[in-house]
Amino acid sequence: MKNRTRGLSCVLLSLTAFAASAQQAPSYRISSSSANAVTIERDDKRATFEPVFTVIRADADPQLGLSHFASTPGESLEGVNVENYPLPRWRAASGNGFTDVVYDAGVVTSIRATSSRPLDGGGVAWTFASDPNFTLDAEVRPVSGESPRISWRFTARKPGWYTVGYTGAPASDPSADDAFLQPLIWQEKRFPRAPLMTAESMGGLPLTLVTRDKMTYGLSVDPRESPYRLPTIANARFGVVLRNLKGEAQPSAFAPLLGQTDSKFAAGQSATFAVRPVIVAGDVNDAFAEVARTLFGFADIRQNVDQSLNATIDGMVDFAMDDAHSGWNADLRGFDYNTDVKGTVKVVSALHPLALALIQDDPEIYRLRALPITEFLMSRTKYLYNALPEEAGQNAARDMKGPAAEVSELAELYQMSHGQTPVFRHYALELAGKPRRLNLLMVSDGATFWDELALYRLTGDAARLAKARTLADAYIKARIDTPQRDFSDVHLDKGGQFWSDFAPRFVELFELWQETNEPRYLAAARAGARSYASYAWYFPKIPQGDVTVDRGGIAPVGLFTAKPDDKGIPTPEVALPAWQVSQIGLTPEAQTTYHLNPGVFLAHQAAYELRIAAATNDTFLHDAARSAIVGRYKTYPGYDINVRFSNVYARQDFQNRPFAQLNYNEIYYNHVWPHIALLTDYLMSDFETRSKGAILFPARYAQGYAYLRSKVYGDRAGKFMGEENVHLWMPRHIVSTDDPQANYLTGYGNGRFYLALSNESPKTRSVTVTLDRERVPYVPGRSYSARVWTDGKPSGTATVVNGIVKLQLSAKGLTAIAVDDLPVFKRLHADYFADTSKKTRAGGNGFRTDKTPVGDATAMFLSFAGQRDFYLWTSASDSDVREVRATLKDGRSERKLADRVHPFEFSAPTGADAIEYRLEFVRTDGTVVDGGWQTLSR
Repeated sequence: MKNRTRGLSCVLLSLTAFAASAQQAPSYRISSSSANAVTIERDDKRATFEPVFTVIRADADPQLGLSHFASTPGESLEGVNVENYPLPRWRAASGNGFTDVVYDAGVVTSIRATSSRPLDGGGVAWTFASDPNFTLDAEVRPVSGESPRISWRFTARKPGWYTVGYTGAPASDPSADDAFLQPLIWQEKRFPRAPLMTAESMGGLPLTLVTRDKMTYGLSVDPRESPYRLPTIANARFGVVLRNLKGEAQPSAFAPLLGQTDSKFAAGQSATFAVRPVIVAGDVNDAFAEVARTLFGFADIRQNVDQSLNATIDGMVDFAMDDAHSGWNADLRGFDYNTDVKGTVKVVSALHPLALALIQDDPEIYRLRALPITEFLMSRTKYLYNALPEEAGQNAARDMKGPAAEVSELAELYQMSHGQTPVFRHYALELAGKPRRLNLLMVSDGATFWDELALYRLTGDAARLAKARTLADAYIKARIDTPQRDFSDVHLDKGGQFWSDFAPRFVELFELWQETNEPRYLAAARAGARSYASYAWYFPKIPQGDVTVDRGGIAPVGLFTAKPDDKGIPTPEVALPAWQVSQIGLTPEAQTTYHLNPGVFLAHQAAYELRIAAATNDTFLHDAARSAIVGRYKTYPGYDINVRFSNVYARQDFQNRPFAQLNYNEIYYNHVWPHIALLTDYLMSDFETRSKGAILFPARYAQGYAYLRSKVYGDRAGKFMGEENVHLWMPRHIVSTDDPQANYLTGYGNGRFYLALSNESPKTRSVTVTLDRERVPYVPGRSYSARVWTDGKPSGTATVVNGIVKLQLSAKGLTAIAVDDLPVFKRLHADYFADTSKKTRAGGNGFRTDKTPVGDATAMFLSFAGQRDFYLWTSASDSDVREVRATLKDGRSERKLADRVHPFEFSAPTGADAIEYRLEFVRTDGTVVDGGWQTLSR
């Protein structure tokens, strides 16, 4: 209780400080206007809000639901709208099926105030004529330091199903407006095709906005109308609408959500609701951020819970290396993907485990994960491989026509292998400009500005960088400088659905800025990042104090995973600080599945938001980044926060149960390594930005897809507080501390051991650090001298004895030390960094493909850190072949191998520079086809 109280007080301090700064914003003024309207002013900006409401009434249950969506591109399903976006829909009042336009779900009555009167304190009360079905009273009142509040009381005179909308905000011709926002998908100049509704459960913020002439106005739901819980369609209380019946842009909000139980009124029953007019001098993103801050209290309030981010990463790697629980299929070289498609395995990138093998100096990660994933990518056609011919969901592929890797992936693999595996370079160059479908039906054309950037980094060819710039400039002009009016760039028909499909490519633009230092690319990256940030949750407003979750000792069963008679995971009922379980900062999964996956943990954007925030002094992006990552879970948490707030996913024991029992959220095992990589990227970005670049390690870009992209590290030395030639080196559990608020970074070089600590709390800390002697074999009793930097400045020395040192950390600060003569025990690093001069011998390129009567046979050497493996695979189909036999000769021994299950492939470590091999194919009729002898040389 003592620690929790201290943490809560820190949060309250942050909230108080933010509230004080928020009140410095220009204040709102209310004045009466003609025809009982009010004019709301802010500085020199003003807008008129009319006393107009719309009441929709249905005699019978409108049968609220959501429209359907197609999960596999190309499939045709009834009830799917053109946006492939599950929208609130109702039984049409006409009796002809269902409608996603609330105005068509009942009898519509528009009502305007007949008179108004001033209220004490500067407000205005509106009076309305009585209607046979209802009465309505409304008022506008100022709120100190915030936007005014428009509130109303509705009373039914006749029973029925009702919703009441405030529809008096300014209306405009959308063709003359500069931008819109209706969460989640109507942004830029994408305007709804009809008066479509965003329900409370759909994420972002509960508002609609219009920008014209450098002014943004709109309407937000009052924060008090959204109770603190995870909004779902089952508990959603209201909806917001941007388009009116005339086709104009006119922000409005309706409550109760028609069809919910509280929209059924008995005669004499009343309900109240409130909205907030918004006026901001700036664009949609400025207004969005201001509403998040001033109305919903969004701020940087999260901190570590019980352990450091390093401990979380280490726990996730331990899980990822656990064959019993991590979903790894060693034979198929991929991760179980039965969550979505029966009989499939899926991978994303070999760079993720490869980088972790280097960072953690762990050869087992390379041998048991990075290498087989590399083999998968080099041989398969797509990321999703189907072991069952009759199953083809999500456009899975079963043929072997690799590589299933992006151009940038291949280029970075070549460089991370220190040039020891030329097949990577070969395919990076050969596949450039050749369209392929690696995931769903999304096209990777290999000719984007980020492809050219990757090829420049591979070859050093200045023409590649020039082309990348030219393509990026054209992209910025078409995608950022020109607001989008439709969804053509999202490619909905090919599987585009993730927010990385909707928002501009800010990650790749930032990569280009880092390479060129051209301000226009940073500006474009920031614009894209701010757009992306608007897809995250920023409500309900987090209350002070605790909330109780997992009542009755049972976790809730997730929206996607629920099956009849499912029982939730047993887990302790617990009271936690409200901020700890909040989904704020996380995005829903996609426009197709936001309702099934409300708050996904794959926050790849966070590391880039941190970096862009530091480069542009954007505090909103900084806080959005921290909100997505800090203090959320202790090991792999599954996919998302789902159905109700819970603590089950945050526990150390969450994954220690059979897959069938993991029903709080989905488990996508192919996400684990990308998830580890994005957390590592966040950690590295945090140290780099806090140190203002004094701690800086070079990175490579792992493109992946959707939210599975990040920087990866470990293959080159960096700098630590200005000292060069420092290798990033963080073996699992190398550091333990007595304070969970301290994250760490470690490395070695120049005869020194390096350690940096960052403070995740807004209070000073005194932290005792203990080093693992198995990896840092210090001499017991010996004193090791360390230089100390505090918040970037030299601050004396410290002494390390028996692996222990005590350090002081300022609030949200950074302390670093360099320990002289402290040894480290290297494993993978000993070979990887020992000699990078060895290149492929002249006369051999290390791979070949030969035709056989039953398909191609491809062989290649895969070399890394002094290890060399021979990989051989064939495109033979198991409809024709039931077994493949391989004979391998390396000049010292002969090995005979057999594979009776598709895909037919063989992998063997070797120290030889050449291998002779022969394949024999046993057809389904028993006949044997001899593939002949071949030789592969390095």
